[in-house]
Amino acid sequence: MTTEMVWKCEQWFGGQMQEKKVFRSEEDARDFAKRLMDAAPDLMFKIEAMPIQHVWN
Repeated sequence: MTTEMVWKCEQWFGGQMQEKKVFRSEEDARDFAKRLMDAAPDLMFKIEAMPIQHVWN
C-alpha cells in the first residue's frame, strides 16, 4: 500500500494559528507561503508533510 502525502501550510500571527491550507506538493505550499510573506512579513509559516489519510477519510 502506497501512502500519498499532502503538504500542510499553517499561517501564524502573534502565537495563534490564523489559517491552514493543504497542498498536493511541497513546492505549491512554499510558493503560497512566499507570496504571503511578501505581502505580510509579520506572518510566520509552518509547512509539513502529512499522510493524506489524516486530511480525508
